[in-house]
Amino acid sequence: MEKKEKIEQLKKRNEELKLIVFKSFKTDKELDKYEKENQKDFDEYFDNYKQIETHKWELMPQEERAKEEEIIKKMKLKREGKL
Repeated sequence: MEKKEKIEQLKKRNEELKLIVFKSFKTDKELDKYEKENQKDFDEYFDNYKQIETHKWELMPQEERAKEEEIIKKMKLKREGKL
């Protein structure tokens, strides 16, 4: 499967999982119980997200990737107080 197709497939699946993963509860106890019951879906959602980002990075043109790397480098320096 081509990377662009894989990205779209993963995005579509994550849209379905979003209804399960991002749900509100009145108490932490209810949330904890819900997370335990749906852990597989939570794991799948976040794994898909990582795969999407990886594929996007691989498809990114070299120039754009270099710009992104520079931004990330500057953000890291700023966080460390070196900028």
